[in-house]
Amino acid sequence: MITRDLPMYAVVLENLQLLPLLPRFNLKSGFGELSVDEVCRAHGVNTDFFLEIANAYLDELYVPGEGLSLFSLGTMVKYISSTHSYYKEIALPSVEKKLRHLMEHSSLSEKEINLVTNFFNDYKKDFMEHLSQEEEHILPYVLELEKQATLERPGYAFLEKLKNYSIREFEQEHDRLETSLKHLSELIIKYLPPFDDLQLCHQVLNDLSLLMKDLVDHADMEDKVLIPRVAELEKVLLTRAQT
Repeated sequence: MITRDLPMYAVVLENLQLLPLLPRFNLKSGFGELSVDEVCRAHGVNTDFFLEIANAYLDELYVPGEGLSLFSLGTMVKYISSTHSYYKEIALPSVEKKLRHLMEHSSLSEKEINLVTNFFNDYKKDFMEHLSQEEEHILPYVLELEKQATLERPGYAFLEKLKNYSIREFEQEHDRLETSLKHLSELIIKYLPPFDDLQLCHQVLNDLSLLMKDLVDHADMEDKVLIPRVAELEKVLLTRAQT
């Protein structure tokens, strides 16, 4: 369990799986002896929110909800946006680069190489479309909903929209995205001949596994915390409008 008074360097050193989390909070190494709280405050990060996310990230049995529900929807939207940037700018390009290098230095047939390459390209397209849908429609809607909830009289146009729309209509695609990554790993392990560069092959499979876990954690936050809270706020606003 990570606490606010622990030295940040010690926390990261003992939990290297937290490294992908740091860019999402704009935290970089070189922490010195500063505590988790001191590092967070120095970078304008809410310490309690960081602790909730980090501890959930480390504990597979953790079910997000009670702790994260204490934070504003705006705080969660900011984190979700940062996570999307991490996926698009770091995680996915890294996997793609290693996978391409693996294909280029393999003895696979052209048909086998195209099979893997096309599979990944299709996945990347679906993945980017999913993130784009959230960023262009869902996240702005959540922020506007939170804003309207603070007004004495929410806007008429927004209330009319609420009567015909609910966040529950937003179909989560995380399961399909995770399954596709699993199928790619299965393709490499089960159906393709052995690769000459075994170490690079293992790196690709490890990166795919880490990305799958990351997607599961990210989906849990959205499905078990963000979506229910948005749905409840929608209900509150509709009730106010009727009275």
